[in-house]
Amino acid sequence: MHAALIASLAALAVAAPAKRQAAIPPAGVTDATILQYALTLEHLENAFYREAISKFTLADFEAAGLKASFLDNLKQIKFDEQTHVDFLTAGLTAAGATPVAECTYNFGLADVPTFLAIANVLEGVGVSAYLGAAKFVKSPDYLTAAGSILTVESRHSAYLRENQTPALSPFPSPFDVALDFNQVFSLAAPFITGCPAGPTSSLEVLKGFMAFPAITVSPAGTKTAGEVLTLKVATSVDAKAAYFVTSGGYTKAEFSVSGDSYSVTVPAIGVPNLMPGTVAPGQAYLILTKDDQLPTDDNTVAGPAAFEIADNAFGRPADEKDCTTIVAYPSKSAAPTYSKPAEAMPTKSAPAAPYPYPHPSSATMHPQPTAPVYKPSTTYEAAPKPTHPAPKPEAPKPYESHPAAPVYESTSCTEEYPEPTPTGY
Repeated sequence: MHAALIASLAALAVAAPAKRQAAIPPAGVTDATILQYALTLEHLENAFYREAISKFTLADFEAAGLKASFLDNLKQIKFDEQTHVDFLTAGLTAAGATPVAECTYNFGLADVPTFLAIANVLEGVGVSAYLGAAKFVKSPDYLTAAGSILTVESRHSAYLRENQTPALSPFPSPFDVALDFNQVFSLAAPFITGCPAGPTSSLEVLKGFMAFPAITVSPAGTKTAGEVLTLKVATSVDAKAAYFVTSGGYTKAEFSVSGDSYSVTVPAIGVPNLMPGTVAPGQAYLILTKDDQLPTDDNTVAGPAAFEIADNAFGRPADEKDCTTIVAYPSKSAAPTYSKPAEAMPTKSAPAAPYPYPHPSSATMHPQPTAPVYKPSTTYEAAPKPTHPAPKPEAPKPYESHPAAPVYESTSCTEEYPEPTPTGY
């Protein structure tokens, strides 16, 4: 029996599911480092919304075309970010770590449209940051907490996207893009003007992270498939290739060098997870590398740049083919051309009718024909009704009279009758 028990336990051990193994993080990155990294981003977002709420009034938001409820919702977003700061601070303190403090920032919030554009980028980066860090978290509890924050950041992003001018799809793609630590740090660093010295400094705690040179993309606005972008890097770099960071990996783009700038063509739009070589609509990220190898921290020389790729599916019925077939989304290069001069093109006015049909001022009413009356050729007289009287039942015959009852007379009421004489004795 003892041997059978041991065999059963051994079988259970073999059948038990394997414990989740976190991916190997970059050197020196622990769960505490990832929490400090998340806290650094939450400090930045919290300060960003705090400044916007203190700087812009309800009238400013309404003048930008936003509803009166937008400011109330913005305060709720700010409350969420402050709560995330408090939660991560308490968690790090309980784990025996010193939480990083808030830095100083320059967001350049000149007006409400500028605020909306930056808010859209920051929330998208926040989603990508948590998503990219998730695979390195070893503690299941920390991973669950980070996932809980990630879903809220995604809701913030969806709300702010829908309140852009013009409105952007709140859910442009079936998958979100994950960014690694240095890619996120590169997008956040331009807003940071300084951090407190000492052990609470984000720059000191996250000194293993680095920010790559920033990329400026033109033209401004939403990009479309086939559009050629001009890239300028903040510092001189020797880039050899350009890659889009997508939910399905890296997508290499058409690339050329022109002096101190670079030209990149936006690939076809699709679902990269199912359609390699495409980019998804929504917030996109582009980086430059020094060779043709897939991007790593070692060969990245600039970026990522964050910008919007048009979501032509926004506001139209979903099509199952969108996930498996490259849709011919309209782009500048796909615009139709006409050989006729402009003056020969039709105007917006309605074309004249091909024939001069008269249009009476009022409709003519035609009388309806009367229904014909049909007369039978032969008339028939109704059959006479029978005149026979109905027979009456005969009256019953009278019953014969009953005979009168006999009358018995006696001579005397006391007359005695002789007793009968018995016989046979």
